[in-house]
Amino acid sequence: MQLELNPAVDLDLARQQFRAHRRVQVPNLLRPESAEALAQAHEQNRRWFLSYNEGANNVESDMADIQRLTPAQQAQFMQAIHRRAAKGFQYCFVQYYISENIKRGEDPGHPLHAVERFLNSAPFLDFMRALTDEPGIHTADALASIYGPGHFLTDHDDSHGSRQRVAAYVLQLTRQWDRNWGGHLAFFDEQGNITDAFLPSFNTLNVFRVPQPHAVQLVAPFAQGYRRSITGWVHR
Repeated sequence: MQLELNPAVDLDLARQQFRAHRRVQVPNLLRPESAEALAQAHEQNRRWFLSYNEGANNVESDMADIQRLTPAQQAQFMQAIHRRAAKGFQYCFVQYYISENIKRGEDPGHPLHAVERFLNSAPFLDFMRALTDEPGIHTADALASIYGPGHFLTDHDDSHGSRQRVAAYVLQLTRQWDRNWGGHLAFFDEQGNITDAFLPSFNTLNVFRVPQPHAVQLVAPFAQGYRRSITGWVHR
């Protein structure tokens, strides 16, 4: 799978918006054929894990194992997640951690692994250096994510103790979405008001400076689709 930036992207405008607001949406990031190929690879992937945290511990559970739970066990599992979410930072969504799987030598030749090659190519890294005014950016990581009904990511700022994150990105691959379904990437002021919220969309790159308070709003139980994306960070 060959991925290419769309030469029609207005980098100057995007950079101005990023400087002013510390975040930006860049529509039509990829050439149409690249966006379609990536979306199909995402939609056709069958290796997914439920990603959630138990306090400070990050956990991945194979979706096949989750689906084998009885309805009562699944309800008990989600109740525990909701109890933790009521008191502190919590997330629950589906992912395939591209970068980590490549590091571990798992799934060689997997179609989604081409994303990491693209994200660490000169054209994309140069684009991100120019967009963020950070010439020291030298690498990017990636995971594929799905947010379905009931999935969420509560308020946090993406700070990391050992990694030098410059900015977070979300390459959106959601074909159709109703704003009433939730799943917005929301940003907050010091009073907790939402100052900005990005709707799930298709072939749109969201970029925001780290640290910055944000969350992925709960996807409504009546949502008739999935919020699909490739997400990660660019690092010094």
